[in-house]
Amino acid sequence: MRILVVKTHAFGDSLLATAAVSALIDSGNSVSVLSGPSSVDVWNRLPGIELVIQSPVPCSFLKLFWWSLRNKLTGFDKVIHLGSSKKVYYWLRLLTGSDVISGGDGKTGFGLARPAALDYCRIAGVSNANLRPVFPLTHIEISTAEKFTGSSSYIVLAPGGARNARDFVPLKRWPMSSWQKVSLALQARGYKVILIGGPSDRNEISSVTGLNLAGKLSWGETAAVISKATMFAGNDSGPAHLAVATAVPVLVLFGPTDPEALYEKGSIVPVCGTVSCSPCYSNSIFPGCKGDEDCMTSINTEMVIDTLEGMLHK
Repeated sequence: MRILVVKTHAFGDSLLATAAVSALIDSGNSVSVLSGPSSVDVWNRLPGIELVIQSPVPCSFLKLFWWSLRNKLTGFDKVIHLGSSKKVYYWLRLLTGSDVISGGDGKTGFGLARPAALDYCRIAGVSNANLRPVFPLTHIEISTAEKFTGSSSYIVLAPGGARNARDFVPLKRWPMSSWQKVSLALQARGYKVILIGGPSDRNEISSVTGLNLAGKLSWGETAAVISKATMFAGNDSGPAHLAVATAVPVLVLFGPTDPEALYEKGSIVPVCGTVSCSPCYSNSIFPGCKGDEDCMTSINTEMVIDTLEGMLHK
């Protein structure tokens, strides 16, 4: 069966969808993926994908209209949209001329299973016992990463993130002053600290002591750096999902988001905000803070350091 899977954004969400798409491929289907620019690297390296089609989503209506006129996608036996937007559901019906199974079709539903990877499997109609994200690395990416990291052991911190093509949620970030205390505590205990993130993170996280590689690495090189680390710690963002894919010990800080909605139980050690309104959303567009914007600042620095210490000595 020829199947078109649609997961246009973002990088972390697309990683969570790789388990469902891998299960479709393993069932003998010919699977193509319609992706947005922010997540195309996830799909280009997933084993067994027939074709990756890059759309400009999310974008303006006019840009999408002209792209759709030039890229009529027909000939698929099934279209599976791993998302919740009703607008995208109707767009895909016009674009493909096929029936569309979608979290936004009013029947299938979205967010009915936890974590998100399991919900994507439910929408796709597959079962997959292994929900870990799939992100294979190349020998070149591993070799390039080693040029930055050297041969000594290190811990990776991702103090930035929370930014994708759809929205930017700075409230998912722990204060840089708190990350600095964590970094100094780790270095005082003899650990080398490497900081990662995107180009937009580089200046923002420069106040945190460590080897700042933000903006210097591709996603694949970033994953390679994480894969050789003793441990990863970061905010709930794309790099944290990438760390889960590499199977290193992972600590993730949560304020507005819900760890149980996004991560398979046991794949991370969560540290959550302590305010009563946290978490306020799961796997969707951030609705905006209706509280005092203090869910991340409520996370105690010493508790994070103690949790990291406990993980390091397991």
